[in-house]
Amino acid sequence: MKILVVLAILVSSLQAKELEACYRIYFLFFPVAKSCVHYVVKENEIKIRSWAKTVVVGSLVKRINSWGESTLLNLKPKSFSLFQREGNFIRDHFYYFNEQGVSYKIVRYKGGKEEVKEGVFKSSIVLFDPFSATLVVYLDTPNPRESTVHVFYDGDVQSMSYRTEAEEKIKVLGKEFNTWRVLLIPRFDIKGVLKPKGKWHVWIEKETLLPVKLKVSFTIGTAYVYLDKVKGSRKLLTEVKNGQAELF
Repeated sequence: MKILVVLAILVSSLQAKELEACYRIYFLFFPVAKSCVHYVVKENEIKIRSWAKTVVVGSLVKRINSWGESTLLNLKPKSFSLFQREGNFIRDHFYYFNEQGVSYKIVRYKGGKEEVKEGVFKSSIVLFDPFSATLVVYLDTPNPRESTVHVFYDGDVQSMSYRTEAEEKIKVLGKEFNTWRVLLIPRFDIKGVLKPKGKWHVWIEKETLLPVKLKVSFTIGTAYVYLDKVKGSRKLLTEVKNGQAELF
């Protein structure tokens, strides 16, 4: 019996921990989209799966459905895929990271034909994909100094600066949260209607490091994102940060 108990503890310690956070997205007080981010952590590997799609009013303006996955090892990205469906704008991304840089392939579907852009981007600095870059910001909160994370996207290096501005207690969909308000400045030169613009703000819950509210601006306007529900190991991001404290 004791052996069985020990084996059960060992097996449970090797099992992956999971967390899913889902959000409602509003534009001009109208619900326009929903999104979920799913984290899976097993030992030193992290998988981030994310999807977003328009609903109700948003679908009437422009139907958007995108999804993707990022894999990190020791908080460094290993692979990234993203599938964009924005009306007639259809594009697939495949990136593979190593110590020398990124190998990438981007496929755009236009008029029934494939337009392929691929190559190898060499870099002496650590590059992140969009999913892993946001995770770095969450884990590096609070951070009062201005820092920059370099993001490889659409065949080139983009950047996002960030710093923690203040502590704030806010209400999100009737629930109260103690948060850090973080300023983000994305400098992305990308294609599609969801091209970032201006200054962004994200409110990150102190206890969990989960974003509970975002104010984000794109070429089509400003949207507000609110945490709707959480499933799984709620403090998973805090545990990841504690396990990788030497990186921050």
